[in-house]
Amino acid sequence: MVDNMEANTPDILKEDPKESIMKIAVPIMVTMIITTLYNIIDGMWITGLGINAITGISLITPLFTIINGVATGLGNGIISTINRFREEYGNDSASTVASQAIVISIVISIGLTIVLFLSLNSYLSIYGGSYLVNKEAFSYANPLFLGLTGFVLPIIFSNILRAEGDTKRSMYALSLGLILNAILDPVFIYTLKLGPAGASISTILTSILSGLIMYYWIFIKKDISTKINIKKVLKSKWDWFITKDILKTGIPASLVLFVLSLSTGVYYVFINLVGGGLGISIYSSGYRIYLLGVMPITSISNALVILISSFYGSKNIKFLKRAHTYGTISAFNISLLVCAIFFIFSDQIASIFMVTTNYPPLTEGISQFVSITAFCLPFLGLGLPSAYLYQGTGKAYMSLFWTIMSELICVIPAVYIIVFYFHAGLIGIWTAFVVGRAISNILNLIYARIYIHKLEKNLDFELVENYNINY
Repeated sequence: MVDNMEANTPDILKEDPKESIMKIAVPIMVTMIITTLYNIIDGMWITGLGINAITGISLITPLFTIINGVATGLGNGIISTINRFREEYGNDSASTVASQAIVISIVISIGLTIVLFLSLNSYLSIYGGSYLVNKEAFSYANPLFLGLTGFVLPIIFSNILRAEGDTKRSMYALSLGLILNAILDPVFIYTLKLGPAGASISTILTSILSGLIMYYWIFIKKDISTKINIKKVLKSKWDWFITKDILKTGIPASLVLFVLSLSTGVYYVFINLVGGGLGISIYSSGYRIYLLGVMPITSISNALVILISSFYGSKNIKFLKRAHTYGTISAFNISLLVCAIFFIFSDQIASIFMVTTNYPPLTEGISQFVSITAFCLPFLGLGLPSAYLYQGTGKAYMSLFWTIMSELICVIPAVYIIVFYFHAGLIGIWTAFVVGRAISNILNLIYARIYIHKLEKNLDFELVENYNINY
């Protein structure tokens, strides 16, 4: 196992996880910062289109979450399978995994495009929105769905790079697309007078640009250890064992964001009952800022998938446990800092949205949302790394279970009780988010440590001498 590992594993995946986790996480974090800042800038431009546009685009957000969830879930499945197969069977097997993953991603994205187009009318009818709101929603959704494959593939390419610990080039390509997107948004939305459609067109075009850059590195320059040959995979007998392993992690990981999207749809129903279109606009706008706070936790958790899948494949339980411990401590410490910043400066942060609109109720509502939901972050810092631990060991269904536990079993009942029994309004709904997520994430952390203990006892992990370290 040692010889195989030394020959196949990129150097960064052989280091002490206390050192390597931040090397991998920081470029991911930079990409997420730019992504979230873009979402905020995008929100600023959209607010200038009026409440109907904000509400219409907000209603498409859960569907966009599904799209992003499928791409991200498949990406995490690819990382987990590539690294585990590389350690067990060598680089040739990892290359087959990556090649099949690209084909699978294309097929799934085309199928998802068809499903979304066919279901859009029925989906929007659930909310009973006005004709003008639905018109704006269709305007935003149609280009987005048509270009879905161009949005998904760059995410898949970036995860193939990340599987080798090459998070910097992934950062460069994705960040360039996002920065260009922020520049083109006002051009498409206002100069070309395309409205909401301009925002989605800009998103697809710049995603394709990022994908072309990574395509050059992977397929033309071929300077990664995972050599991809799609023609060979299509001509030879399809390896269903690999496909099953990718989907075993990819489907539950994708369903995680589907559950988040489903729960968001339910939240919209409650928020609409209490606060109407303004309430939905507050949640949609404030949630962009909330995602900025979640970003450091998610980047560390994504780094854990890369490291833990490699350690799990090489049966290095010491590094696996150390990675989870250090990742959780790092995520918690950073989340405490972000929580304090959001709570103290919620008014200033919310005022960002005054750039394109002067509507005090919206800004005040966003400030309340940010100051309350900031207290979700420390609990996510405790629980989210554990969810990604399961994905790294190929047990993504456990990550899905804890997402269901958080959003559907803990948060939604709390929201229901507050809305119908305590009549606490929007502030009550935001408080329910904190209570539900606090309970579920603490329980998740406890279970994760039990899970690691079971791995130590039940799996035949070989101790690699080169990795011996003292805790």
